[in-house]
Amino acid sequence: MGLTPEQAEAIKEHLLVQLSKFPEEKREIIKEKVESMTPEQVESFVEQNNLVHLGAKGNCIFCLIVNGESPSFKIAEDNENVAVLEINPLSKGHTLVIPKNHLGEISFSTKEFGKIVVDRLKSTFSPLEIKIGEKEIMGHAILEIIPIYGDETQRKPADVTELKKIQQEIRNPLKLENVEVKREEKVEDKEEIYRAKPRIPN
Repeated sequence: MGLTPEQAEAIKEHLLVQLSKFPEEKREIIKEKVESMTPEQVESFVEQNNLVHLGAKGNCIFCLIVNGESPSFKIAEDNENVAVLEINPLSKGHTLVIPKNHLGEISFSTKEFGKIVVDRLKSTFSPLEIKIGEKEIMGHAILEIIPIYGDETQRKPADVTELKKIQQEIRNPLKLENVEVKREEKVEDKEEIYRAKPRIPN
């Protein structure tokens, strides 16, 4: 199979997502073993457990996420792209924008979709800045969006509870939308008052 270091890391990330299926007392041990595996050990693990769909000859991890075959924490989606939270984030809101088509380069539509995700992260978490980078793993190009707050040190696995909380924060309706609804209601109220206003006799 011959996994590259990046392919091995992607497979390890996929395996770590599955930790929630194991008994709680075994999760930490399994996590340590997965994180310490070399690319050769990952390759051996994939072959021994008949997980060839995760290797270079099968579907990539990002295609599995797009097809709903691998669990993820989705924060946005359109017809051509999906944005999910990184499970080994460098910072709060660290996001991967994945094109639904397995392509080796980032399209214009993905870049535009990425801008929408960036705006949502800015309005939700107010980071100092947001870094955007392009990566290609298993031949699938993605955008990596990393909010910077100034206290980033290294990537670390996030637990399911933490990721769900961040997902909810990002996906909640923006306050501006609620303000707009109230404004519309006020306009309707004024129109009703105007229609109901009695005529002054001549």
